[in-house]
Amino acid sequence: MTKTALVTGANKGIGFGIAKALLQQGYRVLVGARDEQRGSAAVEALRAYGDAQLQLIDVSDLNSIQHAVADITKQEADFSLLVNNAGISGDMGRTAWEFEAQELIETYMVDFIGPYELTKGLLPVLIKNAGKIVNVSVPIEPNAWWHPLAYQAAKAPLNVMTKDFGLEFTQQELPVEIMAVMPGAVSTDLNNHIQGDFVKTSDEAGELIAGFATDGENHNGQVINFDGTVADYSAGSNV
Repeated sequence: MTKTALVTGANKGIGFGIAKALLQQGYRVLVGARDEQRGSAAVEALRAYGDAQLQLIDVSDLNSIQHAVADITKQEADFSLLVNNAGISGDMGRTAWEFEAQELIETYMVDFIGPYELTKGLLPVLIKNAGKIVNVSVPIEPNAWWHPLAYQAAKAPLNVMTKDFGLEFTQQELPVEIMAVMPGAVSTDLNNHIQGDFVKTSDEAGELIAGFATDGENHNGQVINFDGTVADYSAGSNV
């Protein structure tokens, strides 16, 4: 049976890497993109690896999310994997008090509200197909080397959502699983394509995230570090 996945923000970067890895595992992949031209170009490239199809979606726009939910619910009977990858970081070079409120709102919308609405809308078909939700996230505890306010403040509720949904899936014995994966440092346009021994390529990050999504383990409610450890938000944790 064909398995179908939606990867948001899949026309470039980590999302493209996730889509590529899932295609290589036999998934049919809906390549989520907000721009038709860039999305179509990505689909053309990804078809070298399998069945890739364009799904127009802008996770900053509730109407766009609703249209995508309606399309997938109606047309994709075998839909079983949602990867909430699309995100923005805000200006990571600013101090914490230099942000304008509108920038914080926009980052929050893309990194949390959009994924929440998309997940909520697709949940009935995911439950029907015993599917999975994977949220691509970041460490939310500031430290001396990593403290981008807008990015962390917008991803923190995504991690809470992962834990809350997972808990309630278990309590209600629903046949669906949710996890968040933090791939670590990845060279993308969000960070001006940083380089270093510790920095992954988009393909490497994509393989990592797709690996957790398809490894057959129960990761429900977990926020997972790139090394496979589960983030611990109890007192004294640094992740």
